[in-house]
Amino acid sequence: MIGAFIKAFAQLSDGPIVRVIGLSIIIALAVYAAVIAGAVWVLARVDIGTLPWMDTAADWGGSLLAIIIATLLFPGLFSAIVGLFLETVVAAVERRHYPDLPPANPVAWHEAALAALRLAALTIGLNLLLLPVYLLVMFIPPLSFALYYAVNGRLLSREYFEVVALRRMDVASATALRQRSSGAIWRTGAATAGLLTVPILNLFAPVIGTAAMVHVIQKLTRVS
Repeated sequence: MIGAFIKAFAQLSDGPIVRVIGLSIIIALAVYAAVIAGAVWVLARVDIGTLPWMDTAADWGGSLLAIIIATLLFPGLFSAIVGLFLETVVAAVERRHYPDLPPANPVAWHEAALAALRLAALTIGLNLLLLPVYLLVMFIPPLSFALYYAVNGRLLSREYFEVVALRRMDVASATALRQRSSGAIWRTGAATAGLLTVPILNLFAPVIGTAAMVHVIQKLTRVS
């Protein structure tokens, strides 16, 4: 698995992958700015008191809160947007490292979009549901980290596995491979979840995780 991530990091400078990351950042920043601008616009038109200073304080406080929330959600938003272009990442990795592969099964754009939205919704929703548990175990770092990696590693490993595997095999074969090699696949997802906790690096985590999953699946299928 370490070798898979080394190869994934090494390919970040490839043209198609650079374009995916750049386009995703532009789209995510545009959405980020739109959310903040919308919040400021709404707050500017809401009166909460009779004194001018109260409205001013509410506007500034609400705007600051909107910026904080949007910033916290930015990595998740970025991951969802990158998910729209993961097919390009997989194709670039296969073209460079596995040129002997036959043509892949085409994946419709709307299927990629639904998969990206599903991953974002599941990741954000499940982590929000587990927030009370995270707070309870936050003073026991080994336990809190284990919970985070177990949950998010499971989600990411399954989604990225399907993005890669279903290009080359049917659902039954993909399911059999995932069940047979669940440990290696989960570790890939857990490592990607770890990258998501590192500032700046979290912007590249979906691309790195997907590229690494290509190498992991190729190793599993070629060994078996």
